[in-house]
Amino acid sequence: MNKIDKDILKMFETKENDQFDDQEKDEKKMNEVDFYSILNISRNATDDEIKVAYKKLAFTYHPDKQNNEELKKETQDIFTLITLAKDTLSDPKLRVIYDQFGLEGIEHSKSIVNKYKEVDKLLQALDRIQKENEEDKLIESFSATGSQSISLAYHHEYRHLFFKTLKSEAQFDIKTQKYGSFEFVPSITRKKSLAWFGLEASYLYPITQGTELFLSNSYQEANEGSIQTIGIKSLLSTNTYGSIHCAFFDSFQPSRLGCLVTRQLSPTIAAIFRGTLQKEFWQGSITLKRIVQKRLFEITLECSNLGGLSGSLTRDIPISKKSRISFSLGGYSGFPFYVGHGFTGAAISFKRKVTKVFDIDLSMHFSPSRYLYVIGLHHRYQSLEIPIPIYADISLTTSLVFFTLPAVTLSLIKLLVVKPLMKKKEQRKILEKKEKYAEQSRKAKRKAEMDIKLVQQLVENKVLKEKTKNGLIIQEAIYGKLDEKIDHLDPFSVEFPPTIDVTIPLQYLVEDSKLVLHSNNKKSDLLGFWDPRISEEKQLKVTYFFQNRLHRITVNDIDQLLIPLKSHLVQ
Repeated sequence: MNKIDKDILKMFETKENDQFDDQEKDEKKMNEVDFYSILNISRNATDDEIKVAYKKLAFTYHPDKQNNEELKKETQDIFTLITLAKDTLSDPKLRVIYDQFGLEGIEHSKSIVNKYKEVDKLLQALDRIQKENEEDKLIESFSATGSQSISLAYHHEYRHLFFKTLKSEAQFDIKTQKYGSFEFVPSITRKKSLAWFGLEASYLYPITQGTELFLSNSYQEANEGSIQTIGIKSLLSTNTYGSIHCAFFDSFQPSRLGCLVTRQLSPTIAAIFRGTLQKEFWQGSITLKRIVQKRLFEITLECSNLGGLSGSLTRDIPISKKSRISFSLGGYSGFPFYVGHGFTGAAISFKRKVTKVFDIDLSMHFSPSRYLYVIGLHHRYQSLEIPIPIYADISLTTSLVFFTLPAVTLSLIKLLVVKPLMKKKEQRKILEKKEKYAEQSRKAKRKAEMDIKLVQQLVENKVLKEKTKNGLIIQEAIYGKLDEKIDHLDPFSVEFPPTIDVTIPLQYLVEDSKLVLHSNNKKSDLLGFWDPRISEEKQLKVTYFFQNRLHRITVNDIDQLLIPLKSHLVQ
């Protein structure tokens, strides 16, 4: 492989490595600027739009326009950055590399750009080297994981704890672009003095874009038979995905038909329908899922000719950055096939992510016939589950002993011990991060203050001009963590305040009574801005007057801001 190919390959490797090192990613967010944000242009801006944005900034920040030697020195750095952004985004080849690999790609791009005179040939070279890189890493398409389940049981009446079952299985995945993907899951199960072997194999092949064929075979020695399944998965429409399958039980006659349809009703709500038909048995279910900010609410209704109607509710919410808790409740009714209704069970589970590759969970299940505790230890490649069913007559006493007391104890331990320790640990991490970035934050703040000083007179003139035509006047603009207040006990409260005032920089960007901040651009890289909270989610709140009427809008960091709009009007 020649030097040019190695440079291209190095860009791909850099891009891949960025996905796994969180600390390095935070540093890049602090040190690496976004050229599109610097010029305040969209990702698909034309050459003319780039030139217009550059001329406006160059007029303001050109060093020759400064009489003060200190300002002249400071503006030289800004002007160099503005020019670099313009030169990079105006060159089609450099822009392609920058869009894919960022500034690090530009560092390795000199020999590449000199060799490939046309953008199409450069893209072909990038594609060719990427394919070679993928072939070299073909071995990574093979993965293997394993899981073990050791089931212990306790019989309350006889005060007897005993071993119930042991199951060990491994999963092997082979994924190829040309031949589809294969999956093999051999398992061994032991129950009392008996043991048996099982094997599940499946194959997934893409027929066309959005349509896949899948085949599977499930063999269990204990059942003395196997189940073969064939089906198709397909994208039915933009928001709808469906599949249909047919199963065979040791014969060539279809024994079971099934289908599944998933439709995205809105950005946060999805509906899932499942149906099964098997000889004299049929079953159908519909599930509605709503996910907002990693909070799940799920409701499922199921109906069959043998079991009647049943349903369940599930709620899953994050309680910290690494912990989640979920609750579920279920019931049934014989309607419309027979009389009867009742409670099927309830469950509560707690899951904690210990490291990037390891997490633990503890769940408690309650049903009319038993209590069940499940302890889970899950690694990226191995997992261990220990279910402990407790057989006892359901009564107020047993419910208190086996369900209520453990749940309350767990909650108290978390509230009084775990939560304070985790909060202390989190505060220590935040303090270490602030110490690490304090000096860089001070420099960014000084630079933003200098930017504001340079444009202050221009902004004052612009405000006077806007007032004469009842145009757009920014009354107040706040950027950062809007829901936090400044902590005066924090030694780094000056370097890392919850919010900063960006009223003047925003007014500077107003042109002809309009302001546009483009989506997917970091607002902290706009001139006059700086990042008060590194790697944290931030918002921009703008209060402005237009046609002498008060407006207000709040947007997320990478969302588009377009003002004025009637929807921002304060009633």
